[in-house]
Amino acid sequence: MNLHLDANAVVEWERGRFDLPTWIAQNHPNDELRISAAAWQELMYGAYAWEPARAQKRVRFLSSLGVSVRAYAERQADRAAQIAAELKSSPIGFSDCQVAATALEDNATLLTFNREHFSRVPGLRLAAV
Repeated sequence: MNLHLDANAVVEWERGRFDLPTWIAQNHPNDELRISAAAWQELMYGAYAWEPARAQKRVRFLSSLGVSVRAYAERQADRAAQIAAELKSSPIGFSDCQVAATALEDNATLLTFNREHFSRVPGLRLAAV
């Protein structure tokens, strides 16, 4: 099984509000840890935009995770477009569609604190936090 991380799970860990490594060890110890290219981009923004000390902290956190960054290609883009169309009356946002599509295409469970958006995506499994 695969476990995808949403960017907000990493941010909650950085802020000391969620013990991500312990949670993974207790709940998904044998899963491959992955992150969508869209979520990775959201997180890497800080490494380039913030002051050096804060940016280095972000890079350290990301390096310690050992995640596999999943490509965003035609298959994922098609799935994201389908999700966006299905949710057009109550959209969840471009990046969230990409994150959800990548997890779905990887047959993965998504760890996110944004259950309001992601619970509306048909077929997407969310990790219980």
